[in-house]
Amino acid sequence: MPASKRMSKEEKRNVVLGIYYKSKSVFTEKEIHALAAKSGINANTIPEINQSLVDDGLVEKEKIGGSNYFWSFPAKKDRMMQTQHEKRVRNIEQLKQQRAQSL
Repeated sequence: MPASKRMSKEEKRNVVLGIYYKSKSVFTEKEIHALAAKSGINANTIPEINQSLVDDGLVEKEKIGGSNYFWSFPAKKDRMMQTQHEKRVRNIEQLKQQRAQSL
């Protein structure tokens, strides 16, 4: 009987993020834990993985009443990358100007 392959933390993050992207819905904590567990992620690590996605800004979290709601849409990651690219371009332009002034 072959041993089951263990998922790395990054693979688990991608699986959970994929759940959000495929459904394009808002989930309660309980719902996302159930869906992630069905996808093969150990139930004990789901809260940690979900929180790391929230901390990195890939998943939004809102507490309404006594419940926490989570959501993420594919365009959010694209927009984050676009914003990061624009910042880098502005930084490069500033560095070019500083270099030109120092010469």
